[in-house]
Amino acid sequence: MLISMNRSLDLEIEYLKSVLTYMAAQYKYELNHPRVVEVSQQLDGLIVEQMKKRAAS
Repeated sequence: MLISMNRSLDLEIEYLKSVLTYMAAQYKYELNHPRVVEVSQQLDGLIVEQMKKRAAS
């Protein structure tokens, strides 16, 4: 089950990375644009969650 949850988290992180890349390009790499910042913060949260899970195992 843990492997499945980790895989799901990995996939979600990869998806948000691609969304972040797309959003940054859409807003001409204005990295302070609110929508770019929002996606970046979501991605940061998932990465922190992943790091905590890996540290606990």
